Amino acid sequence: MAKQRVHPKQLLINEPLPWDVFDESGALLLCQGYIITRESQREVLMARGLYVEDGLIASSSNRRSKESLEFDPFRLWDSVIDELEALLRDIRSEDDFRGQIESLAKLIQTLARRSPDTALAAIILTDQRRYPIIHSIHVAVLVELVAARLEWLPNRRISLICAALTQNLAMLDLQMTLCTQRIAPSLAQRQEIQRHPKLAHEMLMAAGVNDPPWLRAVLEHHEVVGGGGYPYGVTTPSEEALLIQTTDIFSAKVSPRAARKPVTPQEAARSLYVASGGGETNPYVAVLIKEIGIFPPGTFVRLANGETALVTRRGPNANTPEVISLISPQGMSYAAPMTRMTERKGLEVTSVIPRDQLKVEINVSRIWRAE
Repeated sequence: MAKQRVHPKQLLINEPLPWDVFDESGALLLCQGYIITRESQREVLMARGLYVEDGLIASSSNRRSKESLEFDPFRLWDSVIDELEALLRDIRSEDDFRGQIESLAKLIQTLARRSPDTALAAIILTDQRRYPIIHSIHVAVLVELVAARLEWLPNRRISLICAALTQNLAMLDLQMTLCTQRIAPSLAQRQEIQRHPKLAHEMLMAAGVNDPPWLRAVLEHHEVVGGGGYPYGVTTPSEEALLIQTTDIFSAKVSPRAARKPVTPQEAARSLYVASGGGETNPYVAVLIKEIGIFPPGTFVRLANGETALVTRRGPNANTPEVISLISPQGMSYAAPMTRMTERKGLEVTSVIPRDQLKVEINVSRIWRAE
């Protein structure tokens, strides 16, 4: 099929589509008459690339004032967050919930492949005030990176990402409460936690999801190899469920809570490794650390020379990321960030610095624009 790309100005909100819309491969995405209702939905669709049959769009429409198509990953991740929250909050009223989540998953897969360091940094540096949504997206990015390293097939990874995005569908409000709560969960809260996988599973089926790997991963993402998990205490959770559980725990440990400070990525990895019996019951811990490194992009660190730096990209080894130094050993901000190679003596990473301890402005789009 000869095709032409849809320009952002041609994709209108709250108006029926005048044509069928396809992705780059020619797969049908949206049927004629479909109505896009949200700006975040529009942004996510445009980022995937939309096409129509050649000649359907009048040439005069192409002479409209052009909107910038420059890739802005941080703006795009904001739209991904907005769109996922809208879908999860309104699951009962969304048309084609499954299709929309899968479309979001395919975009996350594309972004993770195109610019993995930017994907990691964007999620880590995003404001945590919408933690339940951001956490699910963070887990989705991590499972995609690990599964790609393990050479899982693309379609299997889409089901995996969809499960990661919807794993906490049934406890969004509780998760936000727990994030800011300074006391242990109450009995009622613990009961809600225990039943959320089963309830999410039921909500997904009611919304038209009939993908067995997706549904099973959501149902079993708190089950434990050998038993002892919930909601059913199964002894052999699916591989997808175990991978989601691994990245879920890692992400939660390195994220701030009202009742505790985040742990370092090294501490989170060590805890997971010990809990898995040195990797005996969970092969994904080691793969996760190999893929993202001990210091993921977006992490603030202290160097051996006393400088404060920001990790920009993964390095040749897990503990030698590429960084830019922002603050001198004397506490003065550099006029321009300075690239440091942490494998060199005297420039090694010595510790992680919590984001809330720093009073420094960074231009994230400029730092990661080369990806």
